Amino acid sequence: MKSIASRQQRILPVLLVCLSLLPLRQAVAQEATSAVTMKMTEHLNDMVLQGVTTMNTMRRSVEPAPAATPATVTRLKMDKINSRYVEQQDQIVDRVYRLVWSRCSLGQRWDHDRCVGTVRQYTYDQALMRANEQWRLPTRAELATLIDRSRKNMPEALAIDSVAFPDMDLDKLMYWSSEEENNSFAWAVLFADTGVSGVLYRSHRYAVRLVRSMPAPSD
Repeated sequence: MKSIASRQQRILPVLLVCLSLLPLRQAVAQEATSAVTMKMTEHLNDMVLQGVTTMNTMRRSVEPAPAATPATVTRLKMDKINSRYVEQQDQIVDRVYRLVWSRCSLGQRWDHDRCVGTVRQYTYDQALMRANEQWRLPTRAELATLIDRSRKNMPEALAIDSVAFPDMDLDKLMYWSSEEENNSFAWAVLFADTGVSGVLYRSHRYAVRLVRSMPAPSD
């Protein structure tokens, strides 16, 4: 009994000190909320970038299949285009969502049946400036309509119809949307594996695909 009482006497002051520190701990936690949020966002950014790097490393480690002739590639791909899309040379018409997409990312140009050139990357504010009277930056929801999870098992691991949108750069699969979160962050969509969207630093550089809305059907 004396041992138990002695132990309680030693523990009680420690408990009282801990209890007295609880309000201070809560105040510190509240003040740290914004800092924690910032750290979590930075961690998300790092995870996304590491995921892209890992995916590309795994892809490059696989021995490529023998190259097919252009005619064979065209014949194989044409059977797999999404049925809701209508090809109009350098544009894709989405009949379901009533959107018209540029088939090439900014920096590329359409050449007969493919996109040639280098996919350019922009900061969020630079991407917004690429819009004009005809074309605009898509919303996050509009970009999400392009995610095609049935394509995730293809060798290039793209989460998009690569027939409708050919010649994407596998090292530049993050695309800006038009939606900003605040003065520091905006939303982007990653077209790799199963597709994912995230809030990223506006100062980072990502690819851009422009879109325009179809006119409303007349009565």
